[in-house]
Amino acid sequence: MKDIPLSNITVEMRIPDVAEDTETQLIERIKKSKLIALQLDESTDFQNNSILLTHVLCIDHDESYMKEDILSVSELPTRTTSSEFFIVLNGFIDERGLEWKNCIGVCTDGTACLTGRNSDLVTKIKDMAGNNLLSTQCYIHRQNLASKKIAPELNEVLSQCVKSINYINKNSALNIRLLKALCNELGSDHQNLFFHSEVHSLSRREVLKRFYDLRKEVELFLIDKKSDLSHYFLDKK
Repeated sequence: MKDIPLSNITVEMRIPDVAEDTETQLIERIKKSKLIALQLDESTDFQNNSILLTHVLCIDHDESYMKEDILSVSELPTRTTSSEFFIVLNGFIDERGLEWKNCIGVCTDGTACLTGRNSDLVTKIKDMAGNNLLSTQCYIHRQNLASKKIAPELNEVLSQCVKSINYINKNSALNIRLLKALCNELGSDHQNLFFHSEVHSLSRREVLKRFYDLRKEVELFLIDKKSDLSHYFLDKK
């Protein structure tokens, strides 16, 4: 029986059950933690839908460490105003039986609808949670905006890494398999590169770190493929 693969229908039926169980465990951990902090970010997906992404930071029930998880990914039905944000977020909090009074911190990306003075989302949350709630702005988003116009000589390493990653990950599935086989042959700690995307600006550090760990494997791969990008590595030597 173990050798019989699961059908697509069985896998599809199990995905909602696993997702529901994961969410239930997270909600129970939040209720035991009592004190929580939220991080909010609004972005647009590939279908131009407005998405409100909420991360939660809470103390594990044994109070041994802090843990961060994705709390909700909610689609805004119409406008991207503070009122719509609060309706979606407050509806999720009430439906799961959570309490605003346990929220002691909110971090946003600094947009006007989230951090205005009178009718923004943070103000509405403070009205529900209390004035002791600490609100902050994520500085990484501002760093990302500043890096878009960085001098070419300072951005050279990142641009070359992105070109190499896109050449391997986006050019063809064969390149991904060949790199994986090369990493296995050399006994590397990793077998693939992280995909770089402008939308996921916060993952840039992990993208570069993984590329650095596999720099020798990538160099051998590009030289074997006779790619023009291989000259960059040879010139740097």
